[in-house]
Amino acid sequence: MNENTKTTCPYCGTWVDQTEEVCPQCSAPLRPAKPTKQQAKPLAPTAIASMVLGILSINFSSLIIPGFILSAIGKRKAYEGYDAIAANPDTYNGEGMLNAGRITSKVGLILSIVMIPFWVFYIIIYAIALSEGF
Repeated sequence: MNENTKTTCPYCGTWVDQTEEVCPQCSAPLRPAKPTKQQAKPLAPTAIASMVLGILSINFSSLIIPGFILSAIGKRKAYEGYDAIAANPDTYNGEGMLNAGRITSKVGLILSIVMIPFWVFYIIIYAIALSEGF
């Protein structure tokens, strides 16, 4: 065997052939292990909740008060998720879902605000119709 094809075991220092996979002296692995497939990180704890609440706030925006409540809770859950990711960036992901929850919550809030004049107009017209005897 040629000296150029030999190396030392990093664990016990024994001279071994470079083609060996384990040290014959200490049985330590001589080649690095193949990298394992990295597991996906779980979503932030409130990512799904913020998205669902944002969607519900849009659906219930025509009723104004439920739209306000659902959008406020959805937005708060999104920020709780951002805080969890900031505290543990190696543990959680899901920024996209949190962004979607935050944005849909804002849309639900805006739609609830837009519905206020509609309901005021509706109540005024209804009151006029009742007073006229329709």
